[in-house]
Amino acid sequence: MENHEPVLLLEDQALIAIYMEELLHEAGFDNISTLSSCAAAAEWLQKNTPELAVIETRLRDEPCDAIAAVLNQRGVPYIVHSVERDGSGNHPYMGTKCKWIDKPCDPDEFVKAVKECVPSRRKPVPAASGTQYQEQCHQR
Repeated sequence: MENHEPVLLLEDQALIAIYMEELLHEAGFDNISTLSSCAAAAEWLQKNTPELAVIETRLRDEPCDAIAAVLNQRGVPYIVHSVERDGSGNHPYMGTKCKWIDKPCDPDEFVKAVKECVPSRRKPVPAASGTQYQEQCHQR
């Protein structure tokens, strides 16, 4: 089994954090560090660099601007999962390595975004036999 860097999940609502962890597991990630404050995230980032991050725009103690800046500086892809967005539909966190997923999110949309951010982590899809392939085509 490959040893991958962790995913950093920043969410201060426990039920949402549990749900996001489940979706990350579904997307193929088992090493997830979930934190609920920017102070804890800043301390964690002093010793770690995640493979991917999922962040809320604002946690218990403050907005996640400084955390997003560190992620950008390190080239870490991340997903902003939040309801906060300005009137133009943009957010200062948006960049080339960032995706925005509105709360509440469609689970399939979230998993798809995760796989787009870290394409090397896509789970291999077993090849279908010729018979299975024909059955799938006929079902469409």
